[in-house]
Amino acid sequence: MAIKEKEIYLNNFFAVDCRPDQRDSEISEFEKKLIKSYIENIFSITEEFENEIELISSNFFYESYSLLIEGQKYLLKISLDPDNRSLSTEKKALDSVSDLISSKIVNYENDEDSGIEFLLVSWENGENFDFFGVDELVYNLGTLVCNLDFMHESDSSDLMSFEDKFLENESILEIMESSDEIEKSILAKLVDLNEDDIKHIFSILKNISKERYSEDITVLCHSNLKKSNILYQSEYIKFINFERSHKADIYYSLMKVINNLSLFKSAKDVSAFLKKYHSVSKLVNHLSLEEFLTKYEEKKETNRLLIFQDILHRVLFHFGAYGAFHKVEDLARYTDLYNNLRPTVEKYFQDYIKGLDKLFYTCISSVQTYDINELNKIMGVPEEEHSEKYSNPAIEEYQAED
Repeated sequence: MAIKEKEIYLNNFFAVDCRPDQRDSEISEFEKKLIKSYIENIFSITEEFENEIELISSNFFYESYSLLIEGQKYLLKISLDPDNRSLSTEKKALDSVSDLISSKIVNYENDEDSGIEFLLVSWENGENFDFFGVDELVYNLGTLVCNLDFMHESDSSDLMSFEDKFLENESILEIMESSDEIEKSILAKLVDLNEDDIKHIFSILKNISKERYSEDITVLCHSNLKKSNILYQSEYIKFINFERSHKADIYYSLMKVINNLSLFKSAKDVSAFLKKYHSVSKLVNHLSLEEFLTKYEEKKETNRLLIFQDILHRVLFHFGAYGAFHKVEDLARYTDLYNNLRPTVEKYFQDYIKGLDKLFYTCISSVQTYDINELNKIMGVPEEEHSEKYSNPAIEEYQAED
């Protein structure tokens, strides 16, 4: 895939930054041939369709394209990473979840010889709730919780267990360990947390999970049900992008939704969400509303810490993959989630809270948590090239949009 490679400093731990989101929007000949060959094996194509291919998005794990084939529109995801399980996970989830609330699988192929993975699904029209906002989402709460319960009831037996997902998040430690000393020094200087500190934080969280996590009711957890992954289609709502799905306790999944949709900003919205879910769910109808809410509260602190483990993993991965100062809209969302969880995090990680604050607030230019000259020295930038004040166009652009 055509990915731009450019030399930078301080936008990433790495001196050379390969960013999937900065790849050319123009589709390469390699991509066209790859897609054409794949599609011709599935459909009996009688017309040329190369001009009907459009790159929709590109992330670290796969590319997404819209295809128009004989008047029908599809979404195609392609992964060139044989070790990544995003598309196979989404395929397993979509096999189980009804296409009344999700995309429908048209075809899935995993070419083990080439390591290329394809997932072709129905194209779902509609606006996501980033466009409409939280108020519109709350207005459609009845439809949302019905879909959520429908998803929770789906068979999750083929998906990764919560424990395995938890361990997978910890694999970020192996990536950090393999980083060179300059990268480690930059992270330590940038956020006042060294490799051993982060290992200790993950170790504490693992012990909490082992001692306190349990599944009263095991459900299919989407795990990334944010507003951009919920489509509004007239009177219907559909969920998309199931690549992070796994098994989980129902109360963890509910809290994950509350956090990802920022419902936590209003106690009234949280209460309405939980009450509405209880009123429609077949999974918890054996419990009275009081029993259901009590169980949610009993597990609340543990689940907040487990969700913190997930966003800690994501932020550390983001720093390594994209840099501390790039794609700041994603980092800002993690900062928002962290602010909600912070009282609980501080209770368990008092010795590390200063460093964790710096980690999650680094992307906010108004809260400069680092000394740019010290970072430049670590990177070996000549002193005459040091800037007195670090300027980051990506952050400034994000703030301008706000």
